[in-house]
Amino acid sequence: MKVSILKKNDFEKMKDLFLDVFTNEPWFDKWNNEEQLHAYLTELTENNNSLTLALYSEEDELIGCALGYIFNWWEGREYFIREFFISRKRQNQGLGSSFLQLMNEILNEKEIKHITLTTEKNVPAYGFYHKNGFSDLKDSVNLVKKV
Repeated sequence: MKVSILKKNDFEKMKDLFLDVFTNEPWFDKWNNEEQLHAYLTELTENNNSLTLALYSEEDELIGCALGYIFNWWEGREYFIREFFISRKRQNQGLGSSFLQLMNEILNEKEIKHITLTTEKNVPAYGFYHKNGFSDLKDSVNLVKKV
């Protein structure tokens, strides 16, 4: 396996993989609007501070992605992962953990000191991130307000 910046010609494959992962268990997201989906993924991958990492198999098959942004913070540069996913056919094989480990080389080259992300506590991803060295910020919460 190898990790690299997502290849431009793999955007559609990434979109299909994203849809397959997040419209199924445990997420059941309802991405029924193709334009909304395309706009969402384009915004995540094409901003000046975007960092889109891809996990490729030895056969160069796209099997996972991390979509996020790099921010400068008082403690140094930070990578905020907005979306992290592995092909459903390849989940529960240790690939997500390997992906996180392999990402470190690229993140170190970019002088990134921290990875941050949000997830829901009632899904398997919560335990996965804890198993891979992430911890809850005891003094932070996510807030949302419907407009």
